[in-house]
Amino acid sequence: MWKVYFNLTESSKLEANSEISGIKLGVRRGSTQLTAENIDASDEAEAQQKALTAANQFLDGLWKYYAYLDIDVSSRHIESPTGQKRGYISIQGDVLLTSQPTGVKKNSSGNIIQVHDPTKLGRIDVKPSEAAGYYRHAHLTNDTFNKFRDLYLVAENVASKIQAVKRLSQRDVKRLSESGHSFEEGLFKLALDACFSSNPHSLGQIARNLPGFDEAKDTIPQVAKILYNGYRCQLNHSKALEDKKIPFNPEDEKEVRAALPLMEFVAKSLLRYEDNSLL
Repeated sequence: MWKVYFNLTESSKLEANSEISGIKLGVRRGSTQLTAENIDASDEAEAQQKALTAANQFLDGLWKYYAYLDIDVSSRHIESPTGQKRGYISIQGDVLLTSQPTGVKKNSSGNIIQVHDPTKLGRIDVKPSEAAGYYRHAHLTNDTFNKFRDLYLVAENVASKIQAVKRLSQRDVKRLSESGHSFEEGLFKLALDACFSSNPHSLGQIARNLPGFDEAKDTIPQVAKILYNGYRCQLNHSKALEDKKIPFNPEDEKEVRAALPLMEFVAKSLLRYEDNSLL
């Protein structure tokens, strides 16, 4: 069995471990190292690839805990089944993190009977999710346009799973759009319906600050139209005679930044829906 140790681009604020496809993975609080052990592989290249795939799935799963970590792919340390070690850029040391949050439970006499550290998660269950990868990627970029694109891709990915589960044809999905002819808009609305139909008020509370949103009208169709036509399409198309969002245009960047809280809320809500209902 092989072992691979990766450097993270920053120190982890959590301590957690999991097992994915037989590979044991873990991060420690204050450390920049991610460990991948118990890797069954025929050679070093296979061990590295299996470790990297499992490590990214593990890091994707930390979205539930507001942790967004990235791997320095040029930096790794490998240990073969024979114990031979091979390093690519030295592993960085641990970083001391202060102001560790804790929860203290006391009895009626005021004596401490339990101390809970929310950063020490221990063993966590990580389900494979492509959408979670887009969500982590969104939180690792400082580019406003790319952040919105990644968050929308979360919604699109989950929406396609909902379509498959409901066994809806493209024609069925198109009918859900405002025009009755747009598959992509209909797919997005399908996801919003599945996630928010029982509580559209939560969606409307955030959407009401967006230009063009009318609180007197149905929430979900409006949000689907605004985010799809006004942002997703305008960020992904650049035809000269059509509306678009242009890089380095201060007004366009301001508009996209203003829409990020809503897109973030939609993406994370759909991740929860996927985790609870689709995986």
